[in-house]
Amino acid sequence: MLPDHNGQIMVTYRCSAACRHCLVMAAPGQDEALVSVEAAVEYGLDFAALGRAVLIAGGEALLYSDHILRMAGALSAAGVPVAFVESNGSWCTSDGLTRRRLSLLREAGVQGMYFSVDCFHQEFAPAERVYRGISLSWELFGRENVLPSELSPARALEAEREARDPRSRRRAALSHVHFIGRAAVDLAPLAPPVSLAELLTQDCAADLDVDSLREIQVDPYGFVRPDWCPGVNLGNTATHRLVDLCRTEHVRQTPVLSEIAGRGPAALLPLAERFCITPQPAYASKCHLCFDLRRQLVEHMPLEFGPRQVYEVCRG
Repeated sequence: MLPDHNGQIMVTYRCSAACRHCLVMAAPGQDEALVSVEAAVEYGLDFAALGRAVLIAGGEALLYSDHILRMAGALSAAGVPVAFVESNGSWCTSDGLTRRRLSLLREAGVQGMYFSVDCFHQEFAPAERVYRGISLSWELFGRENVLPSELSPARALEAEREARDPRSRRRAALSHVHFIGRAAVDLAPLAPPVSLAELLTQDCAADLDVDSLREIQVDPYGFVRPDWCPGVNLGNTATHRLVDLCRTEHVRQTPVLSEIAGRGPAALLPLAERFCITPQPAYASKCHLCFDLRRQLVEHMPLEFGPRQVYEVCRG
């Protein structure tokens, strides 16, 4: 099982997939900026000081497998082993390659693997490959250190079939998708609209109660943010230590963040008005509203809502 409190080192925005529900807008066309090994060690030590286990993710981090091996080894040597590496399994093209790569990760100190299996990922990653990665990970790391810990070949193939079925995608979108990132463009139209007036009554106190959040994320550009709110930045490691940013008290002391926590997307309306940005009359959710305003505000407030370039895949 995943640890209760995680710190995610998001190594890259580049991915072998461009999933419809992707919060971080990962895609094959994103640039190749990477978290350096040295930065990863600093982040890992800071996450550990906060009582958070370290995860490595992307994008698809294992597009850069040699870099990840160096990173995992350095973290392990620093006393902060990697609890999980997240992957979509698209690279698991043969038993031999998959076993070798997983074995090297284990030798570098990685303790487990987390594979994505759903109708959105299986639109890009063949079920055969992801099942190969999962089953060999069970063997090498133990089922208790692999997610999913249970999966049949039939269920993996079912996810692949669902990927081709618009009705299945709609059910998935309405059941567990946050309408942020690419989901704000590709999936939000499937949801029933909620009036702007109603959404403006919803706060984000729980979303920005950083001390209680299951996962905090740092990206290749040093932006630190709640895992479910990419682009709502707690700050940047270029100017602050991660350990100082990842605290609820920091949110309270930062005007933009404290306003968003207390008032939700309504806090963005005065900023939007200043830059002649007009919200739509309805959205799929408060997250959809927030994202729509932020992807226009980021041109004017790149430190608060960046990085700018990752929004480009969502621009019409």
